[in-house]
Amino acid sequence: MLQHDPWKLIASMQSVVISSVSADGAPHASYAPFVESDHRFYVSLSMLSTHTANLLHHPEVALLFIEDESRSANIFARKRVSFDAVATPVERDSILFNGTMTLFEDRFGEMASIYKNMPDFQLFELMPLRGRAVFGFGQAYDFAEGRFGSIAVGGR
Repeated sequence: MLQHDPWKLIASMQSVVISSVSADGAPHASYAPFVESDHRFYVSLSMLSTHTANLLHHPEVALLFIEDESRSANIFARKRVSFDAVATPVERDSILFNGTMTLFEDRFGEMASIYKNMPDFQLFELMPLRGRAVFGFGQAYDFAEGRFGSIAVGGR
């Protein structure tokens, strides 16, 4: 039985590290505030940012949710959950856009309301394909593809 809940760790965080690749193959890492719904993550990104251009040209991304250094018992074994995911732009006038932006407003307040109405921000859905949760030395768990509610012990 798994002693740690990766979704509880993710829920304790407000931002995700996003690793993307540019159209010419250059790697880029950044972060963004996120919301989660039905094991999918959503980020609202400025059209001027590097990672937005990257996601539009190369939708495969890596996501990292990692325990804050100041809370970690051991800097070499920070608790973390990572996913390989695919980014899809969400149409501004869609039901998904409006519902997701309500989640942002509930979680982040007035700042999210401002972004909702700014036309130079793009909402992306980040759909995980596979993942891994690490809770310490010898405590790595792979997410079964498409079954993020269950975790299998073992390596990738």
